[in-house]
Amino acid sequence: MNKKYPKISIWIAARNEQENILSCLTAIDALDYPKSQMQVLIGNDQSEDNTAQLVSDYVANKPYFELINIHKTINGQRGKANVLANLYEKSTGKYFLITDADVVVNPDWAKGMIRHFEENPTIGHQVGVTAIRGTTIGHHFQSIDWLHALTLLKIAATIKLPLTGLGNNSAISRQAYESTGGYAQVPFSITEDFAMFHEVVKRGFGFNNDINRQVFAQTLPMPTLKEFLHQRKRWMVGALQCPWWIVLLLFLQALLLPILGVIALFFSWKIALLIWFLKWLNQTITVLPTILILRQYHLIKHLFLYELYANFWQITMILFYYSPVAVNWKGRIYQ
Repeated sequence: MNKKYPKISIWIAARNEQENILSCLTAIDALDYPKSQMQVLIGNDQSEDNTAQLVSDYVANKPYFELINIHKTINGQRGKANVLANLYEKSTGKYFLITDADVVVNPDWAKGMIRHFEENPTIGHQVGVTAIRGTTIGHHFQSIDWLHALTLLKIAATIKLPLTGLGNNSAISRQAYESTGGYAQVPFSITEDFAMFHEVVKRGFGFNNDINRQVFAQTLPMPTLKEFLHQRKRWMVGALQCPWWIVLLLFLQALLLPILGVIALFFSWKIALLIWFLKWLNQTITVLPTILILRQYHLIKHLFLYELYANFWQITMILFYYSPVAVNWKGRIYQ
């Protein structure tokens, strides 16, 4: 990348994030990137806690940071999509880097996220890699879950199969964003990252996924089962818009245990056990290189038990998705 660094705008949507926002902003402030070429926009989405005051105090002597209290609704957008639509109107950067208020990025994040844009102007969308920072075995399972999914997205991107973006660790060139009309034109979706990614691809822009230490970030685990299920139900909205064969594979994976039960009962328990082992082996071979690249060595010992965790939550996710319960995200209800 040329040493003449392009101007970047970093977008952070924050709603009721008083416990996390300062860690996020401190990491952004520590980026190895010229401050004169950075614009950090924090959209306070009508927080009901002390988020706005904490941000205001933190940015007081940092001219490249700006707190924007979100009052205007654009194009019927809601939640994060509306925040990003508002932040765009204030943006001066050539590239828009997007993260969340509970995410901590590493010092090389900005450079890594724009590298492919600068090398290839046809690239319109960039995705980094995010894991969970936590201490319990449940947190570690969630981290493996994220890394496995993002590894599969990387494989798909390598073969030019567009699946989705990543709302807490992505970047869009101004040219690509404006070609879509931005969130001021894109119809509302609870999975705003999925919607914008596909609009960018429709306009003929390329996309890239990276798995390396530069674009690595860490987010917080879902603290309760309820929040976990609502997060996954929201993700399912995007997943079910993927190609039919991808959806079929997702359902086959989620329903693996019942399928193996039928095979064991009516055919052979040895065949069922072999299929389960091969599935675990394939899954482990897929995610292990990512774990090693990102130096998340503490996750390796959990790879076997992760299979049991994955079987449980995948079945539960499908049942919860088709339940009549509306998605509750950041204190808002989405039908």
